[in-house]
Amino acid sequence: MTRMTVRIEGSRVVLGGRIDDSAQLGELAAKLPPGDVAIDTDAVTFVNSIGMRELIRLVRALRGAGRRVALERVADVLITQVNMLPELAESVTVTSFHAQYACPSCGAEHAPLVDVAAHAQLLRRNAAPPLPCPECGKPSELADFPERYLSIFKA
Repeated sequence: MTRMTVRIEGSRVVLGGRIDDSAQLGELAAKLPPGDVAIDTDAVTFVNSIGMRELIRLVRALRGAGRRVALERVADVLITQVNMLPELAESVTVTSFHAQYACPSCGAEHAPLVDVAAHAQLLRRNAAPPLPCPECGKPSELADFPERYLSIFKA
């Protein structure tokens, strides 16, 4: 079982592993340089309710200091949680996220990175962009209810 890893790269925080009962994210705000912050969660594999509480503590601390927060490469286990928590959805900007996709042609499943700016029009309509299947190249589709992933993008 991989515990949470934290790497600070200037004003960028890279999280990985499990965000759970052992996470102490609220304390990270004081360790970051002034200015806006990007949080990359690409390598996060698990999150529970305590982990989400810690992520919210971090965002609150940053926002309370007048800093903007961007979530980058949001892991699919986190994007569904962000969609369920209005406070978090309203206080961060998601720039890209992973979502579960399936190919209707060959049946392949994958979790591609969805670029929010490139697909903003579709996302605002609660529609997932068709993305190429890594196996056959044909369009694949979101393999879950759009609301689980896309509610935060509605116009």
